[in-house]
Amino acid sequence: MKHLRLASALVAGLSASAVLADAPKMGGTAKVVIGSDILGTQPGVARDSGTDMILHHIFEALVAYDDNLEVQPMLAESWEISDEGKTYTFKLREGVTFHNGAPLTSADVKWSWDRWLDPETGWGCTYWYDGSEALKIEAIETPDPQTVVFRLNIPSGLFLAQMANFQCMTAIAHSDSVGADGTWSTPIGTGPFKLGEWKKGVSVTLSKNPEYSPAPGEKSGFAGARIAYLDSVEFLTVPEIATAMAGLRSGELHVVTDINATQETELKTAENVEVQSGPGLEWSALLLNVTDPVMKDRNMRLAVAHAIDFNGLALAVTRGASGYNAAPFSSQSVYHGEVQKGGYTRDLDKVKELLAAANYDGTPLKIQTSRRYDVFYQTAVIIQAMLGEAGIKADLEVLEWPAHLDNYFNGNFQISSFGYSARTDPVMNYWSVIGPREESPAYQWHDKEIYGMTFKAAAEVDAAKRQAIFDTIHSKMIAEAPTLNLFNSVNSAAVNSALEGYEIWPGNKPRLWGTWLTE
Repeated sequence: MKHLRLASALVAGLSASAVLADAPKMGGTAKVVIGSDILGTQPGVARDSGTDMILHHIFEALVAYDDNLEVQPMLAESWEISDEGKTYTFKLREGVTFHNGAPLTSADVKWSWDRWLDPETGWGCTYWYDGSEALKIEAIETPDPQTVVFRLNIPSGLFLAQMANFQCMTAIAHSDSVGADGTWSTPIGTGPFKLGEWKKGVSVTLSKNPEYSPAPGEKSGFAGARIAYLDSVEFLTVPEIATAMAGLRSGELHVVTDINATQETELKTAENVEVQSGPGLEWSALLLNVTDPVMKDRNMRLAVAHAIDFNGLALAVTRGASGYNAAPFSSQSVYHGEVQKGGYTRDLDKVKELLAAANYDGTPLKIQTSRRYDVFYQTAVIIQAMLGEAGIKADLEVLEWPAHLDNYFNGNFQISSFGYSARTDPVMNYWSVIGPREESPAYQWHDKEIYGMTFKAAAEVDAAKRQAIFDTIHSKMIAEAPTLNLFNSVNSAAVNSALEGYEIWPGNKPRLWGTWLTE
């Protein structure tokens, strides 16, 4: 089985004047706000979202996710999957060099992976590859300078998705990144930018890599051509949002991410600021505890489901940026097909029938929530009102976030307005919800057959067969209603008009390659 990258193509029919009008301008420094300083420069070790985002400008992996959350080649130009999914053979792109001028070879790939898999390194996702969760990399071979072979102990359809993961970067680094004693010294990658200066607590400046060799194809997610038009990017630690917004309006700052509804409304009045928003990968859900004396009745769970106007709820909470998504994975995913679009519709007559079948006696249901994340609280308030209109009384239990989270992990709730962090493959999303209760009360759905199907999807390398598995799981999830998936999170950014080419995407990681300054 072979996956080859697609070459980019010129669009026919464009006039010379149109091309010139849209031509990126070289040079300048873009200034991007980060809420806190980075934790380090070694990928996947001391990490948080901001640290990951900056290091993605310095490092690249063999593969990367595109805008549609499909894995594409990056430092690899192609790969073959053989031995029923247990052997992955990658061919590297020619002409790629590190920031120190050294050419990329398979030996660098092996050195990097050996470092990440070494328990002494402290890399965050060794358990994905060391057999802790079944899959183990048994060998990494380098038959020639442009070929690297990974041999696994079991078939895996998740291996590429894990390689492309946003958080635990499988970055390919040069061995000069560490000192003679083996400790991490300076980040030397192959990316469009290299580390310029890190003023701890103040800023991180990245400088353009003039020798960068981009992959073919248009920029898409972390894949495609990652061309640096800017001379540098300065990521500034600005903890006060008012300061950041003032800098955005004045033109001293160019990008501020994760703005809230009030800030978005305020910035929309600024002529030199564009507000971008769209669906992300995190998702909100209404958890229905299937071990609760009332909610264990499927009729009761379905009554709650048909009492909710899901699309109205989604549009209200996300300010129109994200609609109803009945699946626990992103609507942007290549696996989100026609089956996944099927969910629940509000039907108050059906609610009455289901309540009667459940012998509902009118005792108020209890919806747990907290104000730590405003989306959880808003969702709970709206659902409470919708249930009331349908004849289902519900009370809110507004808890402090630690108590809310603790109750989730221990299964101490009847209904909970909750949410999950970003995951990129449907199997990873389902594993957040499906599993044996004896292993963890946090699992909402304890169906052993469905749980087994998730492992089949994890091992399957054929996309069509994986889709069929996901379709089956989704259909049964809608029928059983162990949890009600609601909508994806909203990614947002405010961009000063002087910066062109900036785009948000489901991964919600700012990308400053492919952007340029007009002033």
